[in-house]
Amino acid sequence: MTAVVEPVVEAEVPVAVEPAVDVPPRRRKRGDVQGLRALAVALVVADHMGIPGFGGGFLGVDVFFVISGFLITGLVLHEAKARGGVSLVGFYARRARRVLPAATLVLLTTLVVCAYVDSLERTHQAGEDALWAAGFLANIHFALQGTDYFASSTPSLFQHYWSLAVEEQFYLVWPLLLAVLVRLRTHKWLMLAIVATATAASFAWSLHVTPLDPTTAYFNTLARGFELGGGACLAVLAPRFPRWLQWTLGLAGAAGIAVSVATMTGETPFPGWQAGVPVLATMALLAAPTGPISQLLRLAPLRALGTISFSVYLWHWPVLQLAPAKLPAHWSTLQTDLVLAGIILGLSTLSWLALEVPFQRSWIPLLRRRGALALWPVTIGLVVAAVLGANAWSTHQLEERNRAAEAWQKEHPAVAAVVPTETLADRIQAAVVQAKAGAPLPAFDPAEHRADFWRTHFGCYADNSASAAPACVYGDTTATRTVVVQGDSHAGMWLPALDQIGKAQHFRIVPLVKLGCAPFFVPQTMNDKPFPTCAAFRDWAVGQVKALRPDAVIVGYRGLYDTSPWSGQTMEQTWTGGVRKLLTQEVPAAGKVVVLGDIPTRSVALDACATTPGNTQASCLAPATGSGVTSNPLTQTVAAETGASFVDTVPLVCADGQCPAAVGEAWTYFDEDHLSASWASSASDELAARIGSLFD
Repeated sequence: MTAVVEPVVEAEVPVAVEPAVDVPPRRRKRGDVQGLRALAVALVVADHMGIPGFGGGFLGVDVFFVISGFLITGLVLHEAKARGGVSLVGFYARRARRVLPAATLVLLTTLVVCAYVDSLERTHQAGEDALWAAGFLANIHFALQGTDYFASSTPSLFQHYWSLAVEEQFYLVWPLLLAVLVRLRTHKWLMLAIVATATAASFAWSLHVTPLDPTTAYFNTLARGFELGGGACLAVLAPRFPRWLQWTLGLAGAAGIAVSVATMTGETPFPGWQAGVPVLATMALLAAPTGPISQLLRLAPLRALGTISFSVYLWHWPVLQLAPAKLPAHWSTLQTDLVLAGIILGLSTLSWLALEVPFQRSWIPLLRRRGALALWPVTIGLVVAAVLGANAWSTHQLEERNRAAEAWQKEHPAVAAVVPTETLADRIQAAVVQAKAGAPLPAFDPAEHRADFWRTHFGCYADNSASAAPACVYGDTTATRTVVVQGDSHAGMWLPALDQIGKAQHFRIVPLVKLGCAPFFVPQTMNDKPFPTCAAFRDWAVGQVKALRPDAVIVGYRGLYDTSPWSGQTMEQTWTGGVRKLLTQEVPAAGKVVVLGDIPTRSVALDACATTPGNTQASCLAPATGSGVTSNPLTQTVAAETGASFVDTVPLVCADGQCPAAVGEAWTYFDEDHLSASWASSASDELAARIGSLFD
């Protein structure tokens, strides 16, 4: 499992100014804890900025969890000791004042900015994610989606709210347990045993679920609870170690975090036992309030960063996602990073001064005591209103751009006329010329585009859980000659064209297509999980080909998608070996085998590019190289060796090294790497010419 990790900063609750405010009694703050917060948030931000050497910076979230469990448990127990009990209403009111103002501000601001500068598709995604985040259910939402932070090309603007959701879900239960134990006057050691047992149970669950389902484990509160529980155990125990031992613990804790950051990466299965390393390291640092490491953490700059760390955490991810595209492209990485860091620190300082301080210190009379609980429904209402407004504004902007595009075409008939109709290659090349001439994107209809996908019209395929495909026939269903179409969705995307070819040339099309499963015998996963149905489907498909003995087999694939090399082999060796294994079995079983090469993968999905304010046809040109086509030369070589034919499909969508988003009024791609169904259909004649005769 890989995923971008965001820390949840749990700041110490400031001391109330007025005794009427429902906060715990005053307790001395530790400057080293503020410094530790600063270290944690710095690790996370450095990781997300891609700074070399901080690939394991996502572990900052684990540091935050331990700090949070330590501080919150300590505050509750301190309140119980000073006042003889625990006020649950007071606890949740303090949480509302602590978390909601800044978290809500970031949600609202990000939605507004996204609606103005980003695509309609991303605005809709952000709106949905914001609603889950406002309800502190983001972790559940992303787990259901199978979100992989490290792999996602367009991650959610609110993906970092998952960890905030974990904390708030944890605190729905934890104070209740502590309140019961306090009311029963539980002895310290019995309380520690109960807390430690709950922590151990969470750790055991994490060990169990992480290898089975790393994505779900990553977001799961039960699998993460031991991290907060570790800090809670330390707070209950409240150890007082001799100075020499504190020095040792501090050094060991610092070393543990440093080694974790240096050795763990996004490929590390997490949380599982691996999370235990930064958890224990953080506990060691919290247990060592004296010593050289503690003194280092008390430095003024670190304490200052720790004070605003919650705001830094909330702001950093939206800034890193939205701001870089608006900065000068010629800037160096260092220049860009410095400006981004400045924006993050500036916004964080402002929101801390304007919101965190007034709300936490209860300067607003209506929000003292239980009144602060009203912040929860107010947050939901504000976010719902912002989502509706953002979606409406983004849709309005698209409509305005569509009208402007239509007007431009009328005002520039000469440019529009350069698109000839003789050949597909000429049309694509003219589209590239038109794009470079500054033409706007044609009118875009999101609903129409969503339906322009091969799966909308050709629903005969195996999904991720299936080991066989339904029995279907396309093309000329009455014909006696049979052509099998075999592969993953990149074979399926050619069905609109092959269906037309089959009807014109009078042959049946039998699809053997499974989503996400390359036809070649290579190791394959799905969302970083084992994909056993893929291997089973390959065996089934080969068996079908041998049983049908078709007149021809057309193989399509997505190059190197979710594949990894066999042990002791390079990726190239694994891929060519997998291609050879399939073709040597099928070439003798069919009259002819044709392999369709893959098409280039765009860096931005078509709908996102088409609906982003300010984009033109030039903005949406994609290179004809890179991901998606690197495997084509390897495949072509093996095809020639085994007697199969290879068809280069890149010219069916690209010209002069560029792949246009639109040719005339037609959209070429559906998303990042699939053709639209309409474009595949329009390319049917050229595809037929490239394939040649299937029945020699």
